[in-house]
Amino acid sequence: MVIRTLCIVCCCLLLSTAVTFATPQRTVTDQLGRQVKLPTTVQRIIPLGGAARYLVYLQAFDLAVGVEAMENRQPPASSRPYNLAVRSRADKLPVVGEGRGKPVNPEAIMALRPDLLITAEADRAQADRLSSITGVPVLALNYGGRGVLKPELVIETLGLLGSVLGREQRANRLIAELASQQRELERRLSGVKTIPVYVGAISQRGSHGITSTDADYYPLETGGALNLAKKLGRGGHLYIDKEQLLVWNPPVILVDASGTELVRQDLARNRDFYNRLAAVQTSQVFQTLPYNHYHTNLELALANSWYVAKLLHPQRFSDIDPTRKTDELCRLFVGIPCYAQLQREFGGFGPLQLQTRSADGR
Repeated sequence: MVIRTLCIVCCCLLLSTAVTFATPQRTVTDQLGRQVKLPTTVQRIIPLGGAARYLVYLQAFDLAVGVEAMENRQPPASSRPYNLAVRSRADKLPVVGEGRGKPVNPEAIMALRPDLLITAEADRAQADRLSSITGVPVLALNYGGRGVLKPELVIETLGLLGSVLGREQRANRLIAELASQQRELERRLSGVKTIPVYVGAISQRGSHGITSTDADYYPLETGGALNLAKKLGRGGHLYIDKEQLLVWNPPVILVDASGTELVRQDLARNRDFYNRLAAVQTSQVFQTLPYNHYHTNLELALANSWYVAKLLHPQRFSDIDPTRKTDELCRLFVGIPCYAQLQREFGGFGPLQLQTRSADGR
């Protein structure tokens, strides 16, 4: 078995080397600063670590020749619209690894003879090692890390992949649209007074409860809100003490739909705590869409921005229907509407009815 495996690896490496000499090459710099030599025309790709999302964004998933099990063995999830959009094709592709940071299968990769591996979950050493083992160039992306949305890195990612995949026109359209969305939000919110908001139940490698938050939560950054988690002086995802939430006692609380059930379970155990929150007392707790699922789903993050902006500043957004805006953004980025399925699976946008009394009325 060992000899057979070595033979397969050697043959694949020899074939890869032969193709390298015969195919026109170019060198690009990936988002980790690595110099990557790859074919001038890329025709066979294996996306890893959530990179399939960007193939869908750039209308290039037809170039995928293999995927992780996350893309075709996990149940379809509306919180990953890109997967819904290409699931019928993804289901037919060979699997090269489990995903979620688990090791890939080098033999499975080499057997598919890809021109390029694209990964969103590798550091420099991991990317170099994967390329060395498989003999396939590895393009590493960095668009903010898990659960982090940095528009400047998203734009850089779209531009890089647009060039590598020959999808420059599509990349430029998405970049222009992202900039347009942000400008329009800024225009409408010009001069408004920001409203203190706490967002909880943020997903991070799974679902979490009310104490899971994000100091850089994009929809608050762009929706005319003051993110109370920023007061802690730390960025990104973090956990707070429940007592801190009582100290802040925000007028508005947002709950990420991926953690709503955990919040309800916590409510049943800690009714007195929730009863002390002003937002609960005044029914100012609202659910947002879960946009962190195997990295950030840009269209859902933008949809949340519009929802939050209208929720906090309705007079500036009277013409905006967040559900229609969500479908508009999903069509733009992945080619299909997605709000109806999100609503079926998670409940969609809207007030979160936290029943703070027990069944006997206490």
